[in-house]
Amino acid sequence: MKNNRNFLFYGIGSVAFGIKGNAFSWFLFFYYNMVIGLPAWMASLALAIATIWDAISDLIIGYSSDHTKSRLGRRHPYMYAALIPVPIFFVLLWNPPTFDTDFNLFLYLLIMAILVRTFTTLFEIPNQSLGPEITREYHERTKMMSLRYFFGWMGGTVMTILMYFVFLKPTAEYPNGQLNPEGYEIYGFVAAIIMLAAMIISSRGLNHLIPNLSKPAANNNFSEIKDELKSTLLNKSFLVLFIGGIFAGMAAGFSSALNIYFNTFFWGFSTFQIGIVSIVAVVPGIICSMIIARILSKNIGKKRAAIICGSIALALTPVPYALRIFELAPSFGSNGLLLMMSSYYFIEVSTGVAVTILVSSMVSDIVEDSELTTKKRSEGIFFSAQGFSAKAVSGVGIFLAGLVTSLAGLPTNAKPGAIDDNILINVALYFVPIYMILYLFSIYFFSLYKIDQDTHESNLASINER
Repeated sequence: MKNNRNFLFYGIGSVAFGIKGNAFSWFLFFYYNMVIGLPAWMASLALAIATIWDAISDLIIGYSSDHTKSRLGRRHPYMYAALIPVPIFFVLLWNPPTFDTDFNLFLYLLIMAILVRTFTTLFEIPNQSLGPEITREYHERTKMMSLRYFFGWMGGTVMTILMYFVFLKPTAEYPNGQLNPEGYEIYGFVAAIIMLAAMIISSRGLNHLIPNLSKPAANNNFSEIKDELKSTLLNKSFLVLFIGGIFAGMAAGFSSALNIYFNTFFWGFSTFQIGIVSIVAVVPGIICSMIIARILSKNIGKKRAAIICGSIALALTPVPYALRIFELAPSFGSNGLLLMMSSYYFIEVSTGVAVTILVSSMVSDIVEDSELTTKKRSEGIFFSAQGFSAKAVSGVGIFLAGLVTSLAGLPTNAKPGAIDDNILINVALYFVPIYMILYLFSIYFFSLYKIDQDTHESNLASINER
């Protein structure tokens, strides 16, 4: 029961990260490009730069939190320091002033995006790094990560549902709610309040762990720091997850940035229909992913489970786009098409989130594998490096999305149903093969991971004997 309580507060900590991730992946690029009118290449460049900076700050914060000595332990000082800046800068991000030039709007987006990402990381990395110390049991870690990703995804999904059903209201001026700027501004305020509440609840709920957490090992000079980083980051199982994460991050950034474009222009869904997808496909998919990850992990191990789930998601990727291009799908914006895409999104979310849960659980098991060699626990380094691999190149994925929409000729301030279908098909023809190649490489590198349950239990036994 005590572990379940800790799992709950640990899971709640991911709500802020989930909302931020969902906002940046699904809405922010579209908002600044299609609603405010910033050219696609400028919006995507600003978000790409901010994401790459975020990846670098991950490593700095991860290493620092591993070695911080304070009466609040290694992690909590950073978590508490993030509480006020995160909601303030998140509100400002969604409520930009009016600028005379695109360049000034570009600078504003860049600065606000960097600030939001940096302060969210200040909370997320130390908070996530508490996980391997909450439990060291092989299958319990999958259960714990399932709960964390459930809260993270649900935080983002609930805000998406509110966005489409409440905030993005069609008006006489904006008959298509996705293009209504007022909805995005309100979204910024509501999301900021929820993020703040989740961070406070998680921080306070895990406060009682502080006396029993591992104490940081001292590094007395630059040479020791360099040796620790080298020994830690060259762990073979970590390296393959890191490289796999690079390709997965590019694929995720690319796909997420184009998601609202496809839903709005390629499939022709209304604001209400996109909200329906979140309720009937995404939410059940998140719940299903938790069940899939735990059952497959127990029966065939984490690595094989991740490969199977990833392969299913990959194989299904081209299906709906091919049906639409060859005019075999239900008609544009119809309820039949909504049913087809809801089924597709349910499978995509179920398998994709299961992969994320399993890979994060695999990263937790690397902590003890590395500790055997380094004699130091480096949760912050591992989770921040995992975040680095995903974020640094998801920025590349976002930039790719901007290039694809520009190369295909998708106009700024376009209206659904008024775009040449050849342009939309070109976007899909660019997207599908690039996405599949990136995702295939990620699955290949995940397959090279070496730690199974026997290895992990052997590592724990060796550490306990010291």
